[in-house]
Amino acid sequence: RDSSLVASFQASTGSNNDLTGSNSSFGNTIWFYASRPYFTARLSDPFPLLLKSESWEYFCILARGTPEAGGKAGHCLGMKGFSPPAKMLFPLWVILLQFGILTSQREHTAFTINKIVLKADPAEIWNGNNLTLTCAAEISKASGTAPLRPVFVFYKEDIQLYNTTSGKDEANYIIAPARFSHWGQYSCAVFVDQKNRKSEDLPVNIRGVSAPKISVSKSEVKEGEKVTVRCEASEEKAPMFFKFFKIQGNEKQQKTRSATVTNYAEVVFTVEEGDKNLFFECTVELSSISLKETSKASERQLVTVSEPFSTPALKVHPSTNITEGDHLKVDCSVITSSIRFKDSHIEILIQKDKTILAVQKDKTSVSYSKNLAVIGDEGNYTCKAESGLASKTSSVYIHVTELFPRPTLYVGREISEGDTIPFACNLSDFKANNLTFFLEKLSTRTSTRMKPGGKYGKKLTESDSGMYVCKVTIRNITKTSEPSMVTVYAPVSTPVLAPETKTSEVVVGQMLILTCRSQRGTPPITYTLFKGLEQLYSITVNAKEEAAKFKLNVSALSHLGTYRCKGENKNRMPSPLSNAMNFTVIAPVQNVILNTIPQDGKVENGMDLTLMCQIINGSWPVDFRFYQKDKSDHVYQEILNQSAAFWHLSSFSKEQEGSYYCTASNRANLIQSNVVDIKVILPSWTTGVIAVFVVLIAVGISAAVICWYLQKKRKAKQMTVEMSRPTTVTNSYNEKPLPGQTNEAESHYPPGINEDGENQTVKPGEEKKDAGENNDARIEGCPDAT
Repeated sequence: RDSSLVASFQASTGSNNDLTGSNSSFGNTIWFYASRPYFTARLSDPFPLLLKSESWEYFCILARGTPEAGGKAGHCLGMKGFSPPAKMLFPLWVILLQFGILTSQREHTAFTINKIVLKADPAEIWNGNNLTLTCAAEISKASGTAPLRPVFVFYKEDIQLYNTTSGKDEANYIIAPARFSHWGQYSCAVFVDQKNRKSEDLPVNIRGVSAPKISVSKSEVKEGEKVTVRCEASEEKAPMFFKFFKIQGNEKQQKTRSATVTNYAEVVFTVEEGDKNLFFECTVELSSISLKETSKASERQLVTVSEPFSTPALKVHPSTNITEGDHLKVDCSVITSSIRFKDSHIEILIQKDKTILAVQKDKTSVSYSKNLAVIGDEGNYTCKAESGLASKTSSVYIHVTELFPRPTLYVGREISEGDTIPFACNLSDFKANNLTFFLEKLSTRTSTRMKPGGKYGKKLTESDSGMYVCKVTIRNITKTSEPSMVTVYAPVSTPVLAPETKTSEVVVGQMLILTCRSQRGTPPITYTLFKGLEQLYSITVNAKEEAAKFKLNVSALSHLGTYRCKGENKNRMPSPLSNAMNFTVIAPVQNVILNTIPQDGKVENGMDLTLMCQIINGSWPVDFRFYQKDKSDHVYQEILNQSAAFWHLSSFSKEQEGSYYCTASNRANLIQSNVVDIKVILPSWTTGVIAVFVVLIAVGISAAVICWYLQKKRKAKQMTVEMSRPTTVTNSYNEKPLPGQTNEAESHYPPGINEDGENQTVKPGEEKKDAGENNDARIEGCPDAT
C-alpha cells in the first residue's frame, strides 16, 4: 500500500474534497469512504463488505459515528498499488478489523445525561464586543466507564450554527464581534453515542448599533446641483431604517429611507440658493421583537458650495415713488462666478406679479422701460436669474401716485323708449380747467364729445341699449370710467295667444299648452294668462320673440271658458290684452254596454232582433260599430250625436246565430262592450204541433199495450177450461191410451188446479155454463182448433 494515502479525520471538518459529509444519526456505525459518496454498514451486520473494489482509488474506515460528528479517527488505504490478488483479500481484512472493533466495544459503558445548560458571557452584550456561549453538560457514569467524547451542537432559532467534539463536559461557541443581527434565541445539544439532550432557549439581546459609514457623490458643487448621499451599515443585516441629514449652521434638513434587502441606502439632496458649506451625516435604526436600537451619527461629510452668479441687483429710475405720466425704467444685473461650471448658461428676467416684462439669455443684465407710467404700473417687480437648477431672485415695490382720479359715469339704468336721458361724467375731488370728456359706446366704439363739465343728453331708442364709458385725458394720460349698462325698453306689442298643437280640442285629463308671444318688446317680458277676469299665473321670458308656454291640466269641463294673455316689461306704457281663445273639452267614452231585444238573447227563427249599444258618458259625436265575433270587420256602423245606437235585424236566421259585441269611440278614445251570445230557437206554433204529435203517438202505443195484455189474459183462461173438461185421452197419434194409462197420468197438477196455479173447481150450478163459455172463448181465440 501507498503510505502517503493514509489520513486521519478530525471531527466537524469534512475538509477532504474527495469525501462527502453526512448528517446521519450517531451510533455504532462503521463508515466506508471511497472516491465516490460514502455508504454505511452497522457493526452488527455480518460481513457487510463483500464488494468489488477494483475501481476504488482509496478506501477509508472509521468507527463510532461520522467524522463530521466526532467519529473516531480511521485510516485511508490507497487501492491503486494493490495487485488483483491483494484486492481480493481486502474483504477479509475488513472482517478482521470489524471483529477487533466489536471486541473493543465489549467494554462496560454506562452513563446518563442529567441536564444541559447554555450560558452567555457577558450577560449584557454591547455591539462590537465578543460574545461567548458555553454549553455545559452534566453527565453521570458508572465507575470503570471509558472516557466519553460528547459532541456539542449550537443552534440559533433551531438552526445549527456550530458543532464540536470535546473530552470535557463543556464546549464554547464564540461570536466575535457581536452585532445587532446576532440577537435571538440560542440553544445547544449534546450527543453521546445514541443518547442526546438539549438545553432550554437562551434569549440574547445585543445593545447598541455600530455607527454607519457615509459618502457623498461630490465634494464641490454649485447652487442648483444635486448631491447623492450614501449611508451604509456594513456590519449589520437588513432590514434597517436610515436617516439622512443636510446641515447648514443650525438648520437641519432630514430625509428617511428603509432598506429591506441591502445594508445601505441612498438619497439625493438639492443644493439650494444661499447654501454655503454643507455637512451631511446619517444614522441607522434596527429593530427586533422587543428592542429598537439607533446608532450614533456617522462622521460628517463636507460639501463646498460655489455661487455660479450673484444675487440680482435691481435699480429703478427715477425712483420707486413716481407719478402718473413719469418715465419708468427698471434695470437688473448679476455678477457671474470666476469658476467656470459645466453648462453655465444664464437667463435673467424681470416680471411684475406673474407677467414677464423682459428677458435676456446668456447675458448678465436686462432692462424694462415705459414712457408714461400709469396707476396700473404700481406693484411688485422681481428680477430672477437662473442657470441650470440654480436660481436667485430679488424684488422691489414701485409706488405710482395718481395724477387724477378715474372718472365716474352716471346714467339711468332702465329707460323707456323715447325718453331723453342725461349722461354725466364726474371726477370726484378733482378740479381742473378745460377738461375734455368723451362718451363712448363700447359695442360700436363710437365717441361723442360731451359738453363742458361732462354733461350730455339724448332721446334714446331701443337700438341705443348697450355698455357706455366716459374718458378724460390729462398730460397724455387717458382714464376710462367703469362701464355702465344702459337698457332702453321698447313697449310690448299686442301678444298672440294660440294652442301649441294648433288644435282647440283637448281631452279631459290631458295637458293643454297655450303659447303667448309678442312680436316687439325689450326683454325681459312677463306674460300673464287670464281666464275671463281671473288671473291664473305669469311666466317671464328673457329673449326677444320668445313665447311663454302656459300649461293647463284639463281635468273637468269647468276649465271651459275664454282665455287671454298680456305681456309687460319695464316700459311705462300699458300693455294690451291678446286675442280671446276658447277650446273644446272632449270627455272620453266610458262603460259601453250591449243589450238585445229580446233581452235573453234568444230569438225565434225568422223573427226580428234588435241590438242596442249604449254609453254611460262621452262627448258627441260617437262612432258606434257592431261586430260578430271571429269576424275582423264590423257588420254595422253609425255615427250619432246621442248616447245609444240600435241595429235592427229582420228575419233572424240560424246562420246569423253567434256572439256579438260593439265598440264606441269619439275623438278621445275607443271602448269595447261586453259580448252577447244570441241563439235561434223554433217558432211557438211548431212546438205545439210537435207536442200534439207526440201525445197521439203515446196514446196509440198505450192502446196497443192494453189490447195485447187483455188478449193474453183471455187465452190463458180458455186453456184452463179445456184442461178441466172430461175427454177421451189420446196420444199424439189420436190413439187410445194403453192399459193402465189414464188422464191423471198425463196431468202433473193437482185436481182443480190449472197450470197458472188457479183454483179451477167448478161448482155444480156453474159447470155447464162455464163449459159453454170456454168453448166460445176457445173458438174466438183459436179459430183453427178442431
